Amino acid sequence: QNYQALLETCLKNKCLFTDDSFPAHISSIGTGALLKKLPRNLQWKRPHALHRSPVFYTSNRKQLDLCQGLVENCWFLAALKALTFHQDILAAVVPENQSFERKYAGIFHFRFWHFGEWVDVVVDDRLPVNQDGELVFVSSVYKNVFWGALLEKAYAKLYGSYEDLQIGQVSEALVDFTGGVNIRIKLAAAPPDLWDILTRATYSRSLMGCQTHLGATKVLKNGLVAGHAYTVTGIRKVTCQDGPENLVRLRNPWGKIEWKGDWSDSSYKWELLSPKEKILLRKKKEDGEFW
Repeated sequence: QNYQALLETCLKNKCLFTDDSFPAHISSIGTGALLKKLPRNLQWKRPHALHRSPVFYTSNRKQLDLCQGLVENCWFLAALKALTFHQDILAAVVPENQSFERKYAGIFHFRFWHFGEWVDVVVDDRLPVNQDGELVFVSSVYKNVFWGALLEKAYAKLYGSYEDLQIGQVSEALVDFTGGVNIRIKLAAAPPDLWDILTRATYSRSLMGCQTHLGATKVLKNGLVAGHAYTVTGIRKVTCQDGPENLVRLRNPWGKIEWKGDWSDSSYKWELLSPKEKILLRKKKEDGEFW
């Protein structure tokens, strides 16, 4: 599907694009267990029917935060969060000059690296909602922002259905978003120069995430979620009274539920730092981000 040609046809005919190759139908959601989670009166609506002034995309990084929907695709959200730290890389996946005002025709497109080449995926902007008009899958923290929901729809189309996004790896999504080379490190057998690898990766603007193993308990006593994905949002070497410590900052894509151990928001360890460093690094907020 050629985005530009379809857009111009719709503008000429003064109509909104309807994508028959990924219809606003239950078949696009899937055929398995996900269907049981869906609300009873599922409808598909365009953003203009859901919000008075919908926004496709915002350059404010805080306003790009997303919420997970009924598809358990934390790995996809963790990878998207990593993308938001690099506007140039994000712009390759989310082409600019798309909006709900100028040249709007109900059509959007996104780019993914797929089997060794960049693939342009076109979608219409009909999104599945419950009877209260709330998105059932990925939504933005700011309810009038729709880039995340439309990107997830394009990714679901690429893989077949929303259901096909239920299981995955952060690293797989990062490759799909960048065409980059992926390195995975098992922490139980981490190389001795792991900190140097993290430092080099940070300075070379690599995208990073991590995942926990599946477990019988969903949320462990230490605050980590089992079988869950996180974005690596920063690293920092700090000087304690006992000597240097290497810290890594993670973000839970749910935007809540944080680590409770050393260097967590309420940890005594912060008292071992200089007041300046403590003010700079410590954020006592339940926002899903923690050291």
